[in-house]
Amino acid sequence: MKTPLKYIVYVLLLIASVNFELNAQIGRLPLSPSQRIEQNIGLTDIIIEYSRPSKRGREIFGALVPYGKYWRTGANKNTTISFNQDVFINKERIKKGKYAIFSIPNPSEWEIIFYKDTDNWNVPEVIDTAKIVSKVKVVPVQLNTKKEVLTIEIGDFTNYQFDLNIAWDHTLVSVPIELSTKELMDKKISSHLEGPTYDDYYLAAVYQMESGKEFTKGLNWINKAIAIAKNAGWWDLRVKAILLKELGKNTEALKVAEEGMKKAKNDRRNSAVVEFNRILNELNK
Repeated sequence: MKTPLKYIVYVLLLIASVNFELNAQIGRLPLSPSQRIEQNIGLTDIIIEYSRPSKRGREIFGALVPYGKYWRTGANKNTTISFNQDVFINKERIKKGKYAIFSIPNPSEWEIIFYKDTDNWNVPEVIDTAKIVSKVKVVPVQLNTKKEVLTIEIGDFTNYQFDLNIAWDHTLVSVPIELSTKELMDKKISSHLEGPTYDDYYLAAVYQMESGKEFTKGLNWINKAIAIAKNAGWWDLRVKAILLKELGKNTEALKVAEEGMKKAKNDRRNSAVVEFNRILNELNK
């Protein structure tokens, strides 16, 4: 006996409706879950947003992700990075804002592209070169350990720069990005020093000492701090001794460090005594 066609169609529609109901109730687990990374470095806030596809037994570069073609560097909508201050990529100033990260993988060299439009679901059908704010070439590194899931992260960093790392399968590429910390700090210090206090001069001198940038400025500022204080503390003398040493004025630095050592001992500051011993040992080499 033949089954009526109407009955077969009815059963198929019933099965489809049940599957739809189950999907609606249970939901589907995402294959490429999204991630948001927020990091403050120096005076810059950085946000990375992207989707993370998995390898799932597939060949990635040269297959799933073809060589020599634009890739969205992730899945789903554009991978993006944003900065609340200007940065420098490949020595080019990039204005603060939000940018899509595209890439062109190849076996021996990648190109990483920072693009103004960020609302595309994939790479635009036509790349507008006027919207490319930076294109930098980097050399891929072969990883010994497989990265099952695409990982984009902030790698090593200082207050002045960081590495943007992109890793998947056995491949890692890293883009160095320089921050405008020094420029921002110089402006901040200059504005504060228009009506400076002891603390302003002292903190400005400490910054120059720790950043290793302009020791002469730092020495000038610690001298002004001491002039305001009238009676230098051992902490003032520590900063001054280090700045003098960095400027190669070892004889003067030795005298300042010895004075600082006496004050630290009088104040019974053991950690300061240890620090002055270190400075004196370096000066007496």
